[in-house]
Amino acid sequence: MKTLMIVLLLGISHAHAAFERAAHGARGTAMGGVPIALADNEWAAFVNPAALRTINERTVALFYAPRPFELKELAFIAAAYVEPTSVGCFGVAASRFGFELYRETRLAISFVEEITSGLCLGVGVTHYALSIADYGSASSLGVDVGMLMDVSDTFRWGVAASNLNAATIGQAKEKLPQQFATGVAFMPMTNATLTLSLSKDVRYPMEVRVGVEFVPVEALALRAGTSSDPSTLNAGFGVRLAFASFDYAFSSHGELGMTHAFSVLLRLGAW
Repeated sequence: MKTLMIVLLLGISHAHAAFERAAHGARGTAMGGVPIALADNEWAAFVNPAALRTINERTVALFYAPRPFELKELAFIAAAYVEPTSVGCFGVAASRFGFELYRETRLAISFVEEITSGLCLGVGVTHYALSIADYGSASSLGVDVGMLMDVSDTFRWGVAASNLNAATIGQAKEKLPQQFATGVAFMPMTNATLTLSLSKDVRYPMEVRVGVEFVPVEALALRAGTSSDPSTLNAGFGVRLAFASFDYAFSSHGELGMTHAFSVLLRLGAW
C-alpha cells in the first residue's frame, strides 16, 4: 500500500513529465522555486547557466530535501561546484530524486562568459538518467542556454532554454521537458530583491513564480515566494557566516502537504 501511495504521488507531483524544472537549493525553493534572473545562484547550471557569472569565488554547495511530502522515498539530494576563471565561469551540478523503484539523476556542466559589461551568455549540457524497477534504465543529453543582463543598477533580466535539442529518452523516445523561461529581478533597495519568473514547457501551460528576499542584517536573509504550477507557498531563511552559509526552506502544497529543504554553501576564495 505504501509503495502504491508513493507511485501515485510521483504521478501527481511529476504530472508534466520526468525531469521537470525543479528548484535546487533552499534559497531558490523559498523564493518560489526557480528564479531565472537571481544573481549569485550556485545552482544556475540547472536553471540559467548565464547566472553563474555573478559568482566571483570558488563555491561548493549541497542541497537536501529528506522527506518531500513527508515521504523519505522521495528524497532529493544535489551538489554543485562553481569555478570562476579568467576566461569565464564553469559550473558542475548533480542531483538525484526518488528511490529504488523510480529514480531520476541529472548531471549538468555549464560555462558562462561576460560578452559586454552587464551582459552574460551561458551554455550547458545536461545528462539525464532514469531508472524504473522492472523496466530498466535509460539516459540522454540535453543542451541548455541562457542570458543574463543588467538593465540598470536595480533591474536584471534573464532568459533560459533547457533541452534546446528536444532530446528524448528510452526506447519509447519519451520527450524530455523542453522549457523556455524568462524572469526579472528588481532591487529597490540594496538589501531587498523581488523576482518574477515565467516558464513554459512546449506541451503545457505557463508557470508563474514570484519571490522576495530581504536582508535586514548582513548575516541574515528572509525569503518567501509562491508558484502557480504546482501551486505552492514557500518561505525560508539564510544565515551567512565568514565563509559559509546555511539556508532553510519549506514548501506547502495544497494536496500533498509540506516539504522541508536545507542547503549548505562553502565559499573557498577567488581563483
